[in-house]
Amino acid sequence: MTTGNDVLDLLVVGGGPGGTAAAFRGRELGLSVLVVEYDDLMKRIRDYSKDKLILPGFGGGDRMQFPNGGALIRDLCFEPIDKDEMCLRWKGLYRDHRVPCRVGVELTGLERRGDGVYEAIAWDHGGRQELRLLARHVVLAVGRGVPRRFDIPGDTDGLCLRLDDPAAYLGKPCCVIGGGTSAAEAVIALSKAKAAAGDPTSVYWSYRGDKMPRVSKALAEVFFEAYVGAGNIRYHPRSEPAAVVTGDDRREYLSIRVDRRAMDGRPAETTHLEFPKESCIACIGEDIPEAFLASLGIHMAVGGRRPRKRMVVNRFLETQRPGVYLVGDILSQAHLEADDFDADPSTFREVRHRGNIKTALRDGVRVAQVVRQRLDGVEDVDLDVADAEPLEPSTGSLAMRVAELPPAPQLPASEPPPPEPPGSGAILVRLLPGGLEAEEYPLGDQGLTTLGRRDCDISVPTDNLLSQRHASIFATDDGGHAVRDDGSEGGVFLAVPSRRKITIGAGDLLRLGRQFLLVTGDGGSLGLSHFDASGREVGRVPLKEGTIVLGRKAPDVTLDPADGTLSRRQLALTLENGVLLVKDLRSVNGSFLRVRGDRPLEHGDRLRVGQQTFVYGSGSEAVLDLKPGPRPQPAPVAPAPAPSPSGPAVTFQNLGQTVPVAPGQTLCEAAEAHGVKINAECHAGICGSDPIRILSGQEHLEGPPAAGECETLEDICGLEPGACRLACMARVTGPVVVEIL
Repeated sequence: MTTGNDVLDLLVVGGGPGGTAAAFRGRELGLSVLVVEYDDLMKRIRDYSKDKLILPGFGGGDRMQFPNGGALIRDLCFEPIDKDEMCLRWKGLYRDHRVPCRVGVELTGLERRGDGVYEAIAWDHGGRQELRLLARHVVLAVGRGVPRRFDIPGDTDGLCLRLDDPAAYLGKPCCVIGGGTSAAEAVIALSKAKAAAGDPTSVYWSYRGDKMPRVSKALAEVFFEAYVGAGNIRYHPRSEPAAVVTGDDRREYLSIRVDRRAMDGRPAETTHLEFPKESCIACIGEDIPEAFLASLGIHMAVGGRRPRKRMVVNRFLETQRPGVYLVGDILSQAHLEADDFDADPSTFREVRHRGNIKTALRDGVRVAQVVRQRLDGVEDVDLDVADAEPLEPSTGSLAMRVAELPPAPQLPASEPPPPEPPGSGAILVRLLPGGLEAEEYPLGDQGLTTLGRRDCDISVPTDNLLSQRHASIFATDDGGHAVRDDGSEGGVFLAVPSRRKITIGAGDLLRLGRQFLLVTGDGGSLGLSHFDASGREVGRVPLKEGTIVLGRKAPDVTLDPADGTLSRRQLALTLENGVLLVKDLRSVNGSFLRVRGDRPLEHGDRLRVGQQTFVYGSGSEAVLDLKPGPRPQPAPVAPAPAPSPSGPAVTFQNLGQTVPVAPGQTLCEAAEAHGVKINAECHAGICGSDPIRILSGQEHLEGPPAAGECETLEDICGLEPGACRLACMARVTGPVVVEIL
């Protein structure tokens, strides 16, 4: 496609929500369409923080509906959904509906021929060649463009401009700068992650306004929960970054001015907080790529009620260049609308434009419908974008149930508690993407609970990946429950737990990201056959006694270094006396075992059935931990007697035990030699099962942690190396006091 005579009806530049809606609606209306994207489809959504829940009501509330269209547009409507699941789902729609798309293609120029057709000049970064594409109409859905930078002294390179993984900020104070929704979301995510991990450090929020930043209606409830429940958010209104400075340790710090006092007869006095650059997240927005747009002949103007420089379009979302349109975030939070681009900009109308996914979808649908009518020669173009039928909220959703519940009555002290309902008390909870509770289903002591698309005890008719009767859960003789696959097409998958090992055997199938592992052989000689996403066998791994770690970049078995759905260290397999045990290493996307036969369930087990996630809760256990929140802390233990300084020794503070350490022994070896209970599996610093926190005596450890130990602590344990170590890697040379984590 370096050159070609075929003329597209619509060339879409940008594969985000706006560009996707324009392409999908264009296909529905019979237009020839091509989407080109420089980075990746849904890049902006992809780069949201981990576990971010995309809410359909964000920004527009219930008043704004999804746009109406055909089957393709209906598939873009969504209920609350995890950002990674949204990306996978929408990318799958491109494939399923065969919408033409080229990723890695960057628009560099736009020329209009005498016949009115545009020649788009682009560079194909994959093929390293220039492309020239012909189109009658062009949609620019390029987002806001370049992240904004601080204009302060010092080197600001290295400051994080978005929150990726909240776990990276555990164990240390962190700071979020900015007063918008993205800043609020970052503060919430960090606050909840710290509370869930029992991290006592705080999240500092710096913003220039003198009032608390406005939090969107959709975030208000979860924000209140984080603010009141966690109690670890520290507000600093009327504060701002002042400079990047170098500390005595030669590290670079972002200095935040948090207070300024002016006193008569004295210079103004200011107070600053300094955070390591890597502990700061600057959610300060993006700048429109003005120079790039100007090179295409699209210019901004100063106008509106409060004269400001903004993008200018007409009522069709068309720019100064006929047949070239703008959709999505590039128009947010306001743009100018002109009837005559040559008129005085002060006469242009200022139009508010919400920066959310629904708005971008409506923009894309609107432009596609305009293009169709213009190609058909319609003079009086209809700009109406019809509303889709409102999505019915899940009536059992946690948010709705909490909002509707009356205050809990206070029982008199003499009144006995209400009796427990009959039965085991076991439950099955359906989760929305992101971990929010949707519905709760009681499980009886007898009989079956069936799951499927229709005519089952638990039916989800909108999930096309469910078989009519997919699976069932039944009570077992020991008072528990088990699950079995009732002949479904897609299978039933059990999430491999990270807190305990489970047994698997020959014939079992594991799914890790886009990779599959089939256990082969028998107890005498077990092995793994590795299959990629297409079902092609790409390798075999023999298994020997001991533990191996597999993942995207694992020390023992690297499955596929290009599979971004894998964690670097995904899964640990242990072969003990012919028995194969598996444990997830707290991977980002989880590891899954396909259920064969009857599989007993334990409290907290998660099941994937079609597109649904269910969590099993046993009545004999504590309540399910469905969402991040403060975890119960162990009861305080009286300080153990200080170890004798005459030789190496280790005190386990939370166990109240002190043991000597022989020359050359690791902390783990000393514990095991003296009967101290410590969970250690690989004894090689790989599995991350034996983290400890150093309370005192760090100078009596033999050297700092090596790179491999640091990676395990950070990637698998979510802990900060130095303050924390792996017991199997820390060699003791003197008295040390530790806490087993």
